[in-house]
Amino acid sequence: MKTKIASVPRVVEGSNGDWYVYFSVKNPLTDKMVPRKVYEGFKQCETTAQKRVWGKKLVAELIKKLKAGWNPLDDSEKFIYKDETDYELLSRKFNATKKTVKNTRFYISEYLQSRKNGLKPKTYSTYQSKLRIYIQWLEHAKFGEYDLTEIDNKIILRYFDFLIIESKLDRVTILRYEQILKDYYNYLVKKGKINVNPVFDVVRPPKSKDMAARPINDRDLKLLLSIIQDRNPQLYLACMFQYYLAIRPGQELRFLKVKDIDVHSYKVVVDDVNSKINRRTVDMPVDLAELCIKYQINLFKPDFYVFGRNGVPGIEPLGQNTLRERFNKFRDELKLPKIYKFYSMKHTGGGKLLEAGLTLEEVKNHFGHKSIETTDHYVKRHFGNRNSRIIHGFPKPH
Repeated sequence: MKTKIASVPRVVEGSNGDWYVYFSVKNPLTDKMVPRKVYEGFKQCETTAQKRVWGKKLVAELIKKLKAGWNPLDDSEKFIYKDETDYELLSRKFNATKKTVKNTRFYISEYLQSRKNGLKPKTYSTYQSKLRIYIQWLEHAKFGEYDLTEIDNKIILRYFDFLIIESKLDRVTILRYEQILKDYYNYLVKKGKINVNPVFDVVRPPKSKDMAARPINDRDLKLLLSIIQDRNPQLYLACMFQYYLAIRPGQELRFLKVKDIDVHSYKVVVDDVNSKINRRTVDMPVDLAELCIKYQINLFKPDFYVFGRNGVPGIEPLGQNTLRERFNKFRDELKLPKIYKFYSMKHTGGGKLLEAGLTLEEVKNHFGHKSIETTDHYVKRHFGNRNSRIIHGFPKPH
């Protein structure tokens, strides 16, 4: 399975004279793309032509290093492997080790193979990434060749100290690391390789400031949608899909195809490849169906992605962050709160459903939640426990 670890470097001709090569690379600790700028060598170039020649050379060099597995966030260049925890290349030393020693690296690779068919590709990639970091730390701390039974709770707690104190990961990310590592060691317990799971008593960092997207109030929503509809119809349609269908802006929205939309039966099918849960059919409000007909979405080829690269359905979907970046640009232009995010359209639609009197069960089904408890938590987090009798019928003090 191919995993994107970096974007293609490109030369940026700065208007202020500061030229640089720009690219982004995946941080192996957080799985998030981090932007990088390389200014090296440009200031020594006297003319624009020299800068362009140097930029082309620098881009070629960076591409070559990235393809070989180099990560600028890890100067020791250790994230380069061949087994289930690894990228592409590994030093000859470990190639030999894997053939003779069944250490943590061997069993983590075996564990990942056992989970591969039961996990979605994106989830499997997360497991790979988190366990890759664990192996990297063990080897750096000289525990890589320890027997499985020698990896005790003290070593585990040292590892989490590294994640929390040195890497400064937040509470949610730490919980994910703990969950995956605990599952791996449960696997070893079941295989009879160890007697006790060493992952326990992990100290979790305090909750970080909640920066999750929030619903948009009516005044701001009207202002924002008005300018988006006028200047970027494709983004406006994407906002409406989130608002009306509660479609997640990542894979669900980006990979939606024309054939998934039935404007006559008022339904949209979200396939298993795109969804967190199994394939589901979402009711399509009449207003959204009419908007799709107005944009002539149903006239494009069935296999075209609804949100293509040229502002209309096409053979290639938009980039992962394109819609979010466009949304943020309009939001910032209007000087609206940064807590408003592209994902906010989904939450805003959910709030309107609650205001319209839909039950939690109806909201659960529309949002594709697995349980009513998930919906209840969602409602309390984003909208609180609202009471119209208190809002409109609170007794006056006299």
